[in-house]
Amino acid sequence: MKATDFDLSKDMNFDIDQGITSFKDSRLVIFDANSIGLLRQMLIETEGVEKARDLFLKFGYQNGYSDFLQMKTNYEFDSEMDLLASGPVIHTWEGIVHAQPKEVKVDPVTREFFFTGVWSNSYEAEQHLSFYDHSEDPVCWTLMGYASGWCTAFWGSPLIAIEPVCVGKGDDHCEWKIQPPEKWGSEADVYIKAYEKFWRK
Repeated sequence: MKATDFDLSKDMNFDIDQGITSFKDSRLVIFDANSIGLLRQMLIETEGVEKARDLFLKFGYQNGYSDFLQMKTNYEFDSEMDLLASGPVIHTWEGIVHAQPKEVKVDPVTREFFFTGVWSNSYEAEQHLSFYDHSEDPVCWTLMGYASGWCTAFWGSPLIAIEPVCVGKGDDHCEWKIQPPEKWGSEADVYIKAYEKFWRK
């Protein structure tokens, strides 16, 4: 199937008798975005911005990696590029953000990977601004983690998503850019620190 044909609602199961909501073999737990925003604020206030960011990057990374494995195992896509593009589609279905890919360059022979796009209605930027003023740095930590985890699972080697444009910084939308760590230079250091334990597995 095409990435755009994916419909999360068709494969969700609500077992009211057992109190279990699931997607295929994965249990889902639904939380209010405001509650996650409050958790974010409490972590920032008690642990500091750097530790809070690190935790949410890791959380997003694991979520993206796991979602990729679910999609690859349970669905037959028309092409590898459709499988890759299903990441932004499922992230949109999950209510996290509206993700729209822009530019994709993937070459297994030269090992070139470059993927950009726009995030609209990021719950994370929304929640950040409900507690704080505009930041100097990107604030969509779980989104960057998710994109990094998804694309790394697809590519088979480390990739890092960074948000050069972010509503949390005062921009009118958010953008992602994904490429190998060495292409980022020192800008990737904070993300390498967050993800390196996953890469050592």
